Amino acid sequence: MTLIELLVTMTILALVMTGILVMFTSGLRATDDMNSRFQAQQNARLALSALRNEVGSACTVTVGTVTGETAGSQVTLVLPSTSTPTAGANSCSSGTTTVIWCAASASFAAPFSLYRSTAATCSSVSGVKRAGSLKCAGTASGCTAVFVKTTGAAMRPAVTVTFPVEANLTNNNGLYTLSDTITARNAGVNS
Repeated sequence: MTLIELLVTMTILALVMTGILVMFTSGLRATDDMNSRFQAQQNARLALSALRNEVGSACTVTVGTVTGETAGSQVTLVLPSTSTPTAGANSCSSGTTTVIWCAASASFAAPFSLYRSTAATCSSVSGVKRAGSLKCAGTASGCTAVFVKTTGAAMRPAVTVTFPVEANLTNNNGLYTLSDTITARNAGVNS
């Protein structure tokens, strides 16, 4: 084998090895992206399940906006006290606890996170983070479309919840939206 043939062979080998390295790198990035998306979606599903349990047993439901760190959406729930396990323990007359769920961001921009707070206000400081990577597209003033109260005559109050989840905020291709309408079973019927 001559020196020219050896150089040509080494160049071809280098091109093949570079192509393989590029494919492996792109596969690792795709795997990392999918794992991040899965984790964000799983956290949102778990948060929605916890929220569904609390709204379902709430005595009253109030939807408003987060004040303070950013404009956002929040729902305030008055829950029956579970400290007395009697036959009527699920009623609202035996004591109550107030819980606030909010979509807020300490940076005043996406990504927003879902927080649960038992304090007087709900924010990224006072609340416990239940889900992250919420992307509220089309809202200039913040994440305002997460909670919407739906009411009507002869209906129990309900909350429509919409969680747009995206772990990769630079790309809208994988936007995953969880949505549900949850009725407060312990609340009185609207007249």
